[in-house]
Amino acid sequence: MKKKGFTLIELMIVVVIIGILAAIAIPKFNDVSEAAKRNACRANMRTIASQEVIYFATSGVYTDQLADLGLTGIVCPGANAAHTLAVADLGLDPSASFTITCPNTPSHGQIDNGIASWQDFN
Repeated sequence: MKKKGFTLIELMIVVVIIGILAAIAIPKFNDVSEAAKRNACRANMRTIASQEVIYFATSGVYTDQLADLGLTGIVCPGANAAHTLAVADLGLDPSASFTITCPNTPSHGQIDNGIASWQDFN
């Protein structure tokens, strides 16, 4: 009679192949995961910038409070912290400039007066 089943060598080869595939796939997954967090963060900053421009159009000044824009709880997915919204006083106008900064380290970028720092399409 012939015995049916796999030999120990065949099983070990399968385990080694699975290990090699996992070693290739896990770093790729981490890269894709970080790219998704970066893109979500940048989308959040674009939303804040759009709301800041709308706020300026209605009130004549920029604000440094996300609550004034009707935006609360918007955080960077990578840092799980709120984006920084700063208003610069240029002397001519009490609030002539705004900057939105990502709290993540390393930063996912920033927006100065509606111009994103990641225009190089990173």
